[in-house]
Amino acid sequence: MTSINYQGDNITNLREYLQDEENISYQDFDDKILTVCSDIFQRCSREEVGKKVKGLIYGHIQSGKTAVILTTMALAADNGYKNFVVMTTNLNDIYDQTLDRIKSALDNFQVFGKKQLKEPFTIRQELPSVLVVPKHRPTLVRVLDRVHQLSWEHGSVMIIDDEADQASLDTNINDLDKPKSAINQAIVNLRDFFNSHDYLQTTATPQSLLLQEKKSAFKPDFVVTTIEGTGYVGGQYFFSDEENRSNHLCIVPDRDITRLTTSRQLPDSVKESILVFLLGAAILRLRGQKKKYTYLLHTSHKQVDHAIEKIAVDRFISELKPQFKAVTKKLPHQLRELLENAYTELQRSSVPSFQEVLTEVGKRIISTDILTINASSKEPFKPPTRKHTIYVGGTRLGRGVTIKNLLVTCYGRDALNPQMDTVLQHARMYGYRQNELAAIRIYLPQALAARFCDIHRIDNSMREMCQSEHKAIRAIALTENVRRLTRPNVLNRNTVNLHTYLGGRQYFPHLPISSPDELGNQTKELDEILSQYKPREIYDVTIDDILQILSFKFATPSYSDSWEDELISEALSFLKNMDEYGDRATLVIVNRKADIYKSESRDFREIAAILPQSTKIMFKVQPNCPALFMTRLNGKKLPDSPAQSWHDEPFWIPVVQFPKGHYAFTVNYS
Repeated sequence: MTSINYQGDNITNLREYLQDEENISYQDFDDKILTVCSDIFQRCSREEVGKKVKGLIYGHIQSGKTAVILTTMALAADNGYKNFVVMTTNLNDIYDQTLDRIKSALDNFQVFGKKQLKEPFTIRQELPSVLVVPKHRPTLVRVLDRVHQLSWEHGSVMIIDDEADQASLDTNINDLDKPKSAINQAIVNLRDFFNSHDYLQTTATPQSLLLQEKKSAFKPDFVVTTIEGTGYVGGQYFFSDEENRSNHLCIVPDRDITRLTTSRQLPDSVKESILVFLLGAAILRLRGQKKKYTYLLHTSHKQVDHAIEKIAVDRFISELKPQFKAVTKKLPHQLRELLENAYTELQRSSVPSFQEVLTEVGKRIISTDILTINASSKEPFKPPTRKHTIYVGGTRLGRGVTIKNLLVTCYGRDALNPQMDTVLQHARMYGYRQNELAAIRIYLPQALAARFCDIHRIDNSMREMCQSEHKAIRAIALTENVRRLTRPNVLNRNTVNLHTYLGGRQYFPHLPISSPDELGNQTKELDEILSQYKPREIYDVTIDDILQILSFKFATPSYSDSWEDELISEALSFLKNMDEYGDRATLVIVNRKADIYKSESRDFREIAAILPQSTKIMFKVQPNCPALFMTRLNGKKLPDSPAQSWHDEPFWIPVVQFPKGHYAFTVNYS
């Protein structure tokens, strides 16, 4: 295969454009963007006749994924590709933004949008051509007509499916009486038309793509993960360690979120979040950063709640305006106390004096808009025009929509069935925010913070697996019905659903059975089974030995958790019959007298951790077979801390570590 040209006109021009227009340094372009795109292009068909390749570009939330798309196209054009199709969302704002960006960045390309597709057109064969289209069935049908007219079936075509986990997948997959969903069928028809093509999916939330069945036309042949540019702020700044809480997270009581709509009054925690926003924006302006900053109050999916919240926020801001005008005089005691709390929150970094900040807020608070954004909003979503914009709602915001310069989010919205891909798409505080990081805060209930931490951890695990193997994860079906990892209507019920056990990861019941009535004789029976094993010794056992221990019930049945007793046992049974693992396992008794209690970081609802971080090193268990770590808790009551307490009854907790491998046990929804 011929070597790749990295010095062509399209790459050279794009490099200059991204430096001049988007402030992407030459070094970031060369070391990060072009490196990733080279990896992608090397795995493509490279115009090999009759070859069809499916690839996934696994990005980071708000990390500039479009720059990777543009660079991949420029690199392909410099190496012989002439024909491109870019499919994007059917939201007009995002479609127009994508079309305009391609026109501006790829100035040597002939660019045709959805309007030009309505009539036949001609192209100059010597120049690269790109059709930029929304994922909208009638438009995709017209695309097929045009590429037929242009005879594109004979050459190699690069198809970019932006946000490929949205709209592209077959939403009727689990109803055998229905045909493929309309957009999915239109994409399949388009791909089938070309003799050779590269179909590149892009998204930062690829769970439904990675876990497609092996035979699926949408399961990628390869996966390339992107590299964040300099100054990127992602989940590691907010959700990496729930035990040592990030300085940017502020925990609010659950009752405050409830009171917000029931009492029609802003609780102090929400007032403080708004004041932190106003003070944070003032601090950034005093440092010379003159942007128009935003705040998001996103606590409910109900429009009636948004209306109540907007009235309450309007009232609060109206009360603040005259008080800040007279800021040199004595402020009301309650307001001053809230302001001092907000200022103290922001003092975790170097800030101007309290009086300077108050004076700056007083000058600019009149320039404040309060807007509702939900399905009833008639105006298109636009960038902020005032110094401060407070958005109430947020349910209207589709993926790809960025709230510019978002400093503070007050987040209480917690779906009954949280989906990993949906939760990650709400992470609008991510992006190239290093210069604003000191003023960025997220206010949310403890349980929701723990959930974000869990999802950040799962996303990191999936990303690491894809980085190491450059291919989609092997999905192994289990059979229980639990919470969802992603949207069930785009995954075959015979293949996958919410719960995912990843190779090489550890799992345990976060809320174990602990009351005497539920335990019965369980502790006594386990004591007898485990009496032959010494603490902190590594024992080679069989998977059947582990299954005997795990035949007891450990997890509270009504509690939604990653650990499901039956699923864990089913997954281990499956491993026993896999040639690469066989009937081998490791057993360790970690502790027979452990004092572990429900964690404050989990709002005293569950345990955050069982094993010390050094466990894997300490015991040096074999990574290529499953390991079971058993810990016996004393189960004491704590008179001074009843929320953390157990029932004065000892009990055992298991931790299962799955063997290393590029697989995920996933759950059937049927």
